[in-house]
Amino acid sequence: MTTWAITELGPHDRRAVADAGSLTEAILGRGMFTVENVLEGLRDGALLFLTAYAGKPPVPVGAATARVLDDDGYRDLIAPMPPGTLPAAPPSAGGRRIGRLNSLAVTEPLRGRGLGSALTAHRTEWLRERCTEAYTISWLHNQHGRSEGLLRALGWQPVAVLHDYWLQATTTGDQSCPQCGRPCHCPGLLLRLPIPSTVAARLASRGSARGRLA
Repeated sequence: MTTWAITELGPHDRRAVADAGSLTEAILGRGMFTVENVLEGLRDGALLFLTAYAGKPPVPVGAATARVLDDDGYRDLIAPMPPGTLPAAPPSAGGRRIGRLNSLAVTEPLRGRGLGSALTAHRTEWLRERCTEAYTISWLHNQHGRSEGLLRALGWQPVAVLHDYWLQATTTGDQSCPQCGRPCHCPGLLLRLPIPSTVAARLASRGSARGRLA
């Protein structure tokens, strides 16, 4: 049985980020992220970047990210959604800390062996510890390995089905869909991660205090 080791990358791991980026684009399509954007997020502590390695010498076999969104990141999240799906007010308006579970890529030989589950569980706990609310969008494609079942098992709750969510990003942006190519007409399932009220209140209070000091 193949084993793996999951590593949390840091701001000095440029080569490892680039290798994980190549793996992600080969599986999920182009335009998922750039190395510079990843390193910037790692430097400011807003990004979690996990890479799984297997074999001797070890090679990347999985990569996954999660992020605490700033105002621009939140606007990017909600921009393709129908108005009213999520509040339009940015996180800074209410001292919220909004997280997003981002991309997950696992190589074909390791699928169905628990690696995707491990990467998703790690990221879910990271968001629970840092955010007052968190969201993700599960790609509703026609292939095996759809993620919504795993997400529900980890406590994520469905909010709405979003049609053509990635249409603009794959029409005028840099992204491409491994199933549709360009443009992408796949729907996505928006899910929300419930955060315990005590944790959310503590984080919101911390965010408000930072705002007053600024």
